Order: sequence, then structure tokens, then C-alpha cells
Amino acid sequence: MESRKEIAMRLFREGFNCSQAVFAAFADYYHMDMDTALKVSSSFGGGMGRMREVCGAVSGMFLVAGMETGSTEGKDQEAKKHNYDVVQQLAAIYRQKNGSIICRELLGLDKAADTSQTKPEERTKEYYKKRPCVELVGQAVEILEEYLLKGEREKSESTFQKVTNEEGIKKVAELGTKIWHEHYATILQTDQIDYMVERFQSEHAVKEQMATQGYEYYLIKDNDVAVGYIGLVMEEDKIFLSKLYIAKESRKKGLATKAFGFLQDLAKEEKKQKIWLTVNRYNVDSIAVYEKKGFVKIKEQVADIGNGYVMDDFVMEKLI
Repeated sequence: MESRKEIAMRLFREGFNCSQAVFAAFADYYHMDMDTALKVSSSFGGGMGRMREVCGAVSGMFLVAGMETGSTEGKDQEAKKHNYDVVQQLAAIYRQKNGSIICRELLGLDKAADTSQTKPEERTKEYYKKRPCVELVGQAVEILEEYLLKGEREKSESTFQKVTNEEGIKKVAELGTKIWHEHYATILQTDQIDYMVERFQSEHAVKEQMATQGYEYYLIKDNDVAVGYIGLVMEEDKIFLSKLYIAKESRKKGLATKAFGFLQDLAKEEKKQKIWLTVNRYNVDSIAVYEKKGFVKIKEQVADIGNGYVMDDFVMEKLI
């Protein structure tokens, strides 16, 4: 199996520019199709549109940094600062290794060189002999894996805390009552929400699920504060994602994206082939999020949950 470094270097040798090669090597990590990754990063090659400014491999690193630490709230100054800190750290590491982050300086080009010609050079043997770009692309991936993703992955692991005791179960139930009333108020009547919370999300229900139905629960934490939870079941060749809920005030912080990344990593570690879930047919916002993350509808189902209520759902799945 190719490493990300090998993928990036191969993409460059196939004719893609240095920014495309670096960023697209991480497409699967961010659940992005290859065509989209290549398009998003295409303008940064040749030092940004062949203007020989910031090296495309560096721009590729910055694009990955945006996917990993980018802000999704316009007024979130701390998130912006964190992202900018990461960008500057990556630039400093690259500069220390190579003396510059500027394309023309890395290539030894004269400052007065004509940059108006936009046609790329042919990728001949002579091109590869005189250009360090393949090695720079590979190095950029190594920097990302060592200095960015390793640290962010460690933070991510601390964001998802497995529930193993009474305190954790109580917190899940508490969050469930709050979030279910927030989330389903426009879809279901209050009495049905109350019934479903009691049956599926109360303390005794969570205990029963964990004891007899194979459920695992994870608290989602933001700055060490529990703001949501995941409930899942490990099946023979797949994971059933039963619940993924985040409190209203903590949405749009990238936690859902981190949660899906956590689930995909978990599926790979457990050698599962897919993740599947059910979602209310009228829950259009959640359906849109799932589709964006690569889930597809495979069927509809109506389940009787007692007391005269049914769950009218789509079944969706994502291949790993």
C-alpha cells in the first residue's frame, strides 16, 4: 500500500502540480473525492499560477492545515489564531529545511525572470534532473504527517472519550434529553420526543444498550467539556452509527467533521467495510450533512417503536 508521500510524488510525476500532489494525497483523509481535491488545489502550482511566489508544495500544506484546523465561525478569533499559528509553524519548518518557501528562490531563478509565461514546462528527464520539486512534494507530506496530523490526531483522540462508568452514562442521558428536544422539535411532537428519549436515551436505556446490545458510547468534548455524544455498534463487517448528536451551541465548530474522521479511523482499525445509519426522512439538514460526508441512501424503512409511534427513516451507508 502506497504511503501518502509516495502518492504525492507519484501524482507529481503523473503531471499534476506540486500543490495538487500534496493536497490530493490527503483527499481520502478528509472524505473528499480526488477530482475535487485536484481542482481545489490546482491554482497554486508554480508558486501560485506559475508566478513563482509561495511554493506550491507549501500551499498544499496550507490547504491541508485549513482542512485540519480551519475556522468555520466568522467571529471565532481563537480558531483563526490557531489556524494561523499552524500555518506559520509549517512555513517555518519548511523554510528551515530548504532555506525559503518562495518558488523562484527554491528553483534558483533570477528575481527578474519572466513569469508572464503560463505554459508549464514539459516533464522530461532533464526537467527532473534540474528541479527538486518531486523531493519537495514528498518532504511537504512528511512535514504534515509529523508536525501537524500527529498532534491534531492526539487532540482528536482526547475529543472522543469512551463511556465506561456511571458518570459517563449519566452525562450521555443528560445530553440526550437536551439535544433531542433541540434537534427534533420541528420534526416530531413533544410527546413523541419524550417517549423516544425515555426509551432510547435515558440512563437505564443506555445501560441496557451497553450491557446487552453491544453499544459503545463516546462523549464528544470541546475544550474538555462534553457537548455531544456518539452511540455505535460494531457488527461483523460494518459499524452501525446509531447516534451522533452535538448540542446546538457547539455546532459549526468542526466537531461533526472530526467525529466522522474518528469513525472512519475506527472502522479502518477494526477492519470494517462500511458505516451505516438511519435518519428521519424529514430531517433534511442531517441528511445533507451525511451526503456531504459520503453516505448514500440505500432504502427506506418504517419501524414500529411502540405507543402508537413509528420511525420513518432512510437507511444510509458509506463504504470505507
